[in-house]
Amino acid sequence: MQWTYRKVINRGFQPCWYKTDRGTCVAWIEKEGSKWMSVRFATGERKRKPVSEKRYLTPFKSKRG
Repeated sequence: MQWTYRKVINRGFQPCWYKTDRGTCVAWIEKEGSKWMSVRFATGERKRKPVSEKRYLTPFKSKRG
């Protein structure tokens, strides 16, 4: 399935920029627990990350990012 901005918002997720050493990419948090969170990227890839990595996420300010 192709993820769009509207689909992400309608499902209750917050789109964010995820900063890496290779640049930034679009991602959103699907689930968040006390230690781990499930992050999905625009490419369709899903990863389990520690909540401490939330400092690398910057929320979108508008539909354009």
